[in-house]
Amino acid sequence: MERGHGKGGAHILIIPFPAGGHLLPHLDLTNQLLLRGLTATVVVTPKMLHYVNPILSLHSSNIQPLVLPFPTHSAIPVGVENMENVPLHFLPHIVTAFSKLHNPLVEWFRSHPSPPVAIITDLFFCCWVNKLASHLNIPNIGLSALNANTVSSWFINGKDPAASLPGEIFIGCMQSWGIIFNTFRELDGEKMNFIKEDFIKHDRLWAVGPLPRINKAPNTVHSEKDQIPSSIPHDQVIAWLDSCDVDKSVVYVGFGTQINLSNEQMEAVACALETSGVRFIWTVKIPSNRDDQSLVIPKGFEDRVAGRGLVIKGWAPQVAILGHRAVGSYLTHCGWNSTLEGILGGVLLLAWPMQADHFNNTKLLVDELGAAIKVCEGLETVPDATKLAQILADSVKTARPERIQAMKLQRSAVDAIKEGGSSYKSLDVLAEELSCLST
Repeated sequence: MERGHGKGGAHILIIPFPAGGHLLPHLDLTNQLLLRGLTATVVVTPKMLHYVNPILSLHSSNIQPLVLPFPTHSAIPVGVENMENVPLHFLPHIVTAFSKLHNPLVEWFRSHPSPPVAIITDLFFCCWVNKLASHLNIPNIGLSALNANTVSSWFINGKDPAASLPGEIFIGCMQSWGIIFNTFRELDGEKMNFIKEDFIKHDRLWAVGPLPRINKAPNTVHSEKDQIPSSIPHDQVIAWLDSCDVDKSVVYVGFGTQINLSNEQMEAVACALETSGVRFIWTVKIPSNRDDQSLVIPKGFEDRVAGRGLVIKGWAPQVAILGHRAVGSYLTHCGWNSTLEGILGGVLLLAWPMQADHFNNTKLLVDELGAAIKVCEGLETVPDATKLAQILADSVKTARPERIQAMKLQRSAVDAIKEGGSSYKSLDVLAEELSCLST
């Protein structure tokens, strides 16, 4: 059976793990490969399909979604297909359920007139794809949603502290034909070399980040924000930022798709924002059900800070916010995607690590690079509102040494993804190696 794709270059099967923080980098990578002449099929379940709409609008002839029903699992509530509205302890169940797509994918591959020449999947939570790739006799490449600094630390410690999946991170790394990191050599090269030389024993590692986010094609209506509710439209958020006279004077507060703050934590953040006197944007998740007692904005808070702050409930244009001249600092959980967005935006990161890789990212940025400030740590920690208010106020002063380091880090990241930069070249090499598989 001849391999390749009918209308373009080498055909790659993309199998992202169903969690926003893992799926979005996969699509950003896919976009870069399509721009370099490859074609792709992306595996999604029905409730994750909307994430694919922006890339479909840009590359309609070279990419196809493969929509498969999310497999049932006794421990997963009916209707749940991803990690977005469930606690972290559901992760092993989502992993197990998702692995049941093995057989449907074999059937799809066998019936395809021009099947894929390789698979790119999640390095950690789709280890079952190694078996699938072996069965289909094609290489499997793992995309790490985490940086090499974190992965090398987990290798050394012999376990993955992010979840109760003993050994799976190592199985995924060892058995994958290659590993792609959404990071850049200038930041992570030493740790990538360590992984290569001490663990995986081959040189098929690529640093391709920070992966540029997908821009919506002109005159299309498909986008992530069309599917996820937002209390304030994108253009109103940007207009509010445009109205700020002082550059780097706004604090952005957001904790990603997975973190749910308790009422006590919400009270502390609200009190700190109100007391600090800073201009701010605070993105708050919409609770998944009415009985959820978390994520409640304190009564009267929005009225008291009207004009000085925005509270966005639901989807927020985070990349655009962080890249705006008016935004100077970012209170964040320090998940790697959010960290990269903050680095590219050139803002000062105020780190509140809570789980998974957050602690490794904070240690790297605060202790090793001096490019961020640690506010507190812990998933259930309630920060001291008075101390937090002072940190927020100080963070928008340009004289802080951490801000200077953050700006240096931004320049390195931007240079890496420019044409001729280290990550740009790595993407070229990756695309070329994948293209060679079809010959």
